[in-house]
Amino acid sequence: MVNNPLSHRDFEELRKKAYALRHNFFDDMEKHLLNLEGNLQKRGFNVVWAKDGNSLMESMDNLAKELDARRVGVDSKLPVDSLFKDMADVIPFDVVENSADDLDILVIDADLAVSDTGSLVFIERKSSCCFNKVKNMMVIVDIDQVIANQKDLTFFIALKNISKTDSFPKDVKVVQHQLNYILPSDVSFVSDQMYAQDDIKITVFLYMNDIEAIISSDIDLLKESLYCIKCGRCLEVCPVASAGEKLSPIDLIKLNCQDKYNRTEHVFSHTTLCGACDAVCPVQVPIVKLLLYEMQVSNQMVKPSRPKQLYSLFDKRSKLNKVNGSFFRYFFIKRFFGKNKNLCGYFQSQNGDFFNVTYQPPHEDNPNELIKDSDFE
Repeated sequence: MVNNPLSHRDFEELRKKAYALRHNFFDDMEKHLLNLEGNLQKRGFNVVWAKDGNSLMESMDNLAKELDARRVGVDSKLPVDSLFKDMADVIPFDVVENSADDLDILVIDADLAVSDTGSLVFIERKSSCCFNKVKNMMVIVDIDQVIANQKDLTFFIALKNISKTDSFPKDVKVVQHQLNYILPSDVSFVSDQMYAQDDIKITVFLYMNDIEAIISSDIDLLKESLYCIKCGRCLEVCPVASAGEKLSPIDLIKLNCQDKYNRTEHVFSHTTLCGACDAVCPVQVPIVKLLLYEMQVSNQMVKPSRPKQLYSLFDKRSKLNKVNGSFFRYFFIKRFFGKNKNLCGYFQSQNGDFFNVTYQPPHEDNPNELIKDSDFE
């Protein structure tokens, strides 16, 4: 952990609690999501369900046209700017803050949503300075970022920020009621400018993000990939990501699950099974086990004529590491990582065991000890 005073034991206790809370939520996910929908509607919010990216974009596009938007702000990781390029101007938030003109629409991701209160949570968002200068908000809520109870909110906010310098973020906005935006009054008989308030019209998009294949799966292990709270810690320690692939291990698992009709060998070329992600995940998601499972599935999809079984190579990490430094390692790297020059060069430059090149376990007594293959077996 980075600059974090938690001991290894404290961190393990947090992981166990977080895992239990996420497990309980997904055990009764449908009830919690319907409860969230009902509580949002009670607050006067419009709620739209979006199954996948296409339906989300289509719904947002229709609403933007209906509102005849001209000035739009985007605070989302999704590529939604293209929706507005022909109908509106996308305005930077510093311009909005220092301008007398409001935004017609603010598109923003919620970092968390709370089922039992219908709360929407925004953590250190760059658009937070403009919340009172917006006429309409489109709030995107990934359904796997919903938590069951308000009493657990502080815990999850801290958990999402556990890899940062501070233990708790400085700017957290919890929306539990209708927001107001400020507009100049049209009263003309007074010399001083007067102001009025109006309700911000909020539309919440409950975004399923193509995870139906995971939700409906009979494999309980796959459902644990949804426990992820998007803290970004696995991305920070992943050697594949550090070599230029901005794809977290959890993203890799979910993408492979979504490709249910044509699972490919993509998962093999984007992981080393070093185990760094497992060690830092604050929700105790078994990422390495999930990657191995996806490898097994992908291995069954390759052509029978393939001379080597892909999964069996990765499954026998001990044997691969015993031939470390031989020509076999060189050809193995070329075969599975050859198309990624950055990653291929990265592995060729390492002197340690192939699957253990970057991982350092959080053992206080020996922080330099590399993980052993037996830790996974």
